[in-house]
Amino acid sequence: MKIGVIACDIMKRELDKALGSTPGISQIIYLEAALHCKPKHMKQVIKERIDSIKNDVDLIFLGYGYCQSLRGIEAEYDIPIILPQLDDCIAILFTPEKYAEEVRKEVGTWFMTPGWAEVGAEMVIKENHLDRVVKYGKDPMEMAKRLFTHYRRGLYIDTHVGDNEYFIGKAEQFCADFNLRLEKVSAQSDILERYLNKCSKLNAVAVGKAT
Repeated sequence: MKIGVIACDIMKRELDKALGSTPGISQIIYLEAALHCKPKHMKQVIKERIDSIKNDVDLIFLGYGYCQSLRGIEAEYDIPIILPQLDDCIAILFTPEKYAEEVRKEVGTWFMTPGWAEVGAEMVIKENHLDRVVKYGKDPMEMAKRLFTHYRRGLYIDTHVGDNEYFIGKAEQFCADFNLRLEKVSAQSDILERYLNKCSKLNAVAVGKAT
């Protein structure tokens, strides 16, 4: 049984680590992190990628949360599709419980996994569609800072993918740019692995039937 993977580049490091122990992976496609800024377009792009590989694999794992557009996408295909049933990648990598706990501590929290820390201010600009203000002679970064005034804290989440000093440095730069205090926590989520295990179990069942 062949498993195809279509995933967000934000989770590439965590997925690469987890996929190393997942049998049957035949194709991996990483898509740019900014797709979620336009949910309808994001779903269209992902469906195009599904269509491009669905005849070459037996099952597809989507490395995404619902991200405002993917809830129920499994029902649109005959091929089995495994999608983590959570809102976004922070919930997947940090757990919804810890996510909610940190929001209760500080509502104005900007969460950063290694992938989020690396894209930094660029993602804030894309999420708020501020790149278009350039044609009006305005600075996207200055506009982003104005929109960011309700945030107080940047929370870096160590997901144990290595190069931690590099990613913390990126998080420190982000917090300096937006005048946030930086705090750091360690993630112990096994959600990604649990959903990948569903792929492995389906794979094992299919192999058993074939023999």
